[in-house]
Amino acid sequence: MKVIGLTGGIGSGKTTVAKEFEKLNVPIYIADERSKYILSNNRSVIDQVKILLGQQAYIDDNGKIEANRPFIASKVFKDKNLLEGLNKILHPAVRIDFDKFCERHHSAAYVLYEAAILFETNGDKRCDATILVTASLQKRIERVMHRDAVTEEDVLSRMKNQWTQKEKLELADFVIINDNIDLLTLKSGLIHRFMLKN
Repeated sequence: MKVIGLTGGIGSGKTTVAKEFEKLNVPIYIADERSKYILSNNRSVIDQVKILLGQQAYIDDNGKIEANRPFIASKVFKDKNLLEGLNKILHPAVRIDFDKFCERHHSAAYVLYEAAILFETNGDKRCDATILVTASLQKRIERVMHRDAVTEEDVLSRMKNQWTQKEKLELADFVIINDNIDLLTLKSGLIHRFMLKN
């Protein structure tokens, strides 16, 4: 079974592309979603994050512990050291979770591993091929502002913690330019057929 990495800068539309592969019955592992789950459900991760960011990083909602994601984001997106510290806690836990996912889908021709910072964390080294989703800077900013109800300044601050599209282009095996939603099905289908044949 092959592992295909799917990545793209914030707001590029990689989750939309992932949904196209899901329609083709490709098992999809969305690292960002799983890391959010792990952040609130993995006891070891919770303890380490509290040490890194303090008790305020979690909210006790009637005995159910939940990550205080707005607080965590406000801390880590303004301090590179804290972001690195959080990544060092989360990434090993996500890796273990992904290995279990692969075991459950071992009969698939390939699985898609969707991660925003695939290249930045050397996640591409575990992939047989990578797909980069790109879009214009303005389109990406607009999408994130609309999706997360944040300011342009907030979006640009998050972007500073990711590699540029140019840096990612140098490492990607396939590129999907996400400028026309109507062509996404066609573009994803072409890559899918290539993966099944090779």
